[in-house]
This record gives sequence, C-alpha cells and structure tokens, in this order.
Amino acid sequence: MRYIIAVFIGACSYGVLSTIVKLAYRTGADTSLVTVGQFLIGWSVLFVCFFFTKRKQKIGLKDKIKLMLAGIPTGLVGVFYYLSLVTTEASLAIILLFQFVWIGFLLEFLIYRRSPDKVTTFSVLILMIGTILASGVINGEEAGASLIGVIYGLLAAVSFALFILTNATVLPKLPPIQRSYYMVTGSMIVVVVIFSPILSKGLDPTVITSFGYFGILLGLFGVVIPPLLFAYGMPKIGSALGSILGSAELPVAVLLSMVILEEHVTVIQWCGVAIIFLGIVYPNILARSG
Repeated sequence: MRYIIAVFIGACSYGVLSTIVKLAYRTGADTSLVTVGQFLIGWSVLFVCFFFTKRKQKIGLKDKIKLMLAGIPTGLVGVFYYLSLVTTEASLAIILLFQFVWIGFLLEFLIYRRSPDKVTTFSVLILMIGTILASGVINGEEAGASLIGVIYGLLAAVSFALFILTNATVLPKLPPIQRSYYMVTGSMIVVVVIFSPILSKGLDPTVITSFGYFGILLGLFGVVIPPLLFAYGMPKIGSALGSILGSAELPVAVLLSMVILEEHVTVIQWCGVAIIFLGIVYPNILARSG
C-alpha cells in the first residue's frame, strides 16, 4: 500500500504545477524565471540529498552522460508546458499535455515499428473523444486558448512521451536519488541554455523576490518529490497500475484551476476529463486482469 500511496502523491504533485505557475505569472514572473528557477531549486535540493546519501553505485562518465541526456526531455516538458500556460488556461494546458498517451504509441510505431493492438487503438479513440469534449470546443468555448499555446502544449506532450521512452531503458536499477540527480542535471542544463539569452539581459529584483516562494514550491513539486516517489514506488507496483495512479494528475490540475484560479470548467468539459481518464485506465485494467 505504501508504494501505491507514494506513486499517487507523486502524480498529484505534478497536478499542482500548472496552478502554481499561473499564480507566479500573476506576480510578474515570466517563463524563463519560472522554468529556470524551478530546475535550479529542485537541482539544489537533489544535490544535497545526493551528497549526503550513502547508497550510491559507481558509474562511469558514459553512464552519467546517458542519464543527463535522458533528462533533457523533462526539461523540454517544463519549457513548452509553461510557455503554453502563458496564453492557455491551466485546465486546457493539462489536457494538451495528456496527449502524450497516444503520441507515445505513435513514437513507438515510428521508432520500434510496434503496431498498436485493438485495445490500444480503442483507447486512443476514447482519448480523442475526451479531448474534444474537455477542450470546450463542442460548447463553443475557447478555454482561453491561442494557436501558439496549443502548439506549445502539444510539444510538451511530445517531450513527455520521449521522456517515458528513455526513462524506461536508461539504468533503471540505479538508486532513485542518484538517478534523479543526474537526470535533473541534464534537464537543468538544457533549460539554462534555452533561456540564457533572456536571463543575460537581467531580471527585475522585485519580481525575483516575489517569485521566490513559488520557485521553492515548483522545485519541490516538479523536480524533487515526483521523481523520487515514482522511483520508489513504480518498480514495486508495475507500470500498469502506475499509469492508472499517474492519471490522478489530470483531475487534480483541472480541479485546482477551477477552485484556485477560478477558471470556468463546464459539465461537458468534466465529462471529457472523465473520458480521458477512462482512456488511460481501460487498457491498463485489461492488462492487469489478463
């Protein structure tokens, strides 16, 4: 049960991020400060944990580079997701991010030539229907969306799908803190490189000070807590149950956007969220029962 609770809390932690980012934007923070601040703070916490932990495995430079490269998609998720949140409501941005499910199937086909089975195909169709309803388009709702915001949201989904593909294969037996440290190092490097032209121009000290509280929350909920809890719980409960529990991120994000950000979420959109959840859970339930 403790492994199940760990993965569930990790998923809920990811669901909190979009609301925190929106609140940070209201203080005057921009995407560069939000993204770099999150990874710098998260990396600092992991560095301290890594430095004091006794359970380490000796790995060579080649393996360290592999882990850092595997962490790059995580950094890109943060970049594209937070850029999407600039022009898109949090409730829609998280729905766009969750398109990583069918994008992951597509990438597996393109890279490994694995054709989806009937269950997978049916699941993708459910996800498509749920996305149309949840986006608010069928009701004439724009959901605060812009074309560029939707594109960034889908790029975040592609990045997350790539992260899942690489995360499953690169040194999976390494201790969680050690593995997370090197992967987040890769994420932080790519984020700093992307935003370095903006950061070099300087930032308003007042904005940085007001962002500090949100930066700590983003670092903890986005970089530290979920990877450690997933690394702790996922190997014990399996990927099928892990995917079901991981879906908790979606309703948490939509609920917080409605309660805290006061975004308008219709009944039809909630039905769409439920259908998306069903599309993710359905194949995993069949896999467990089979």
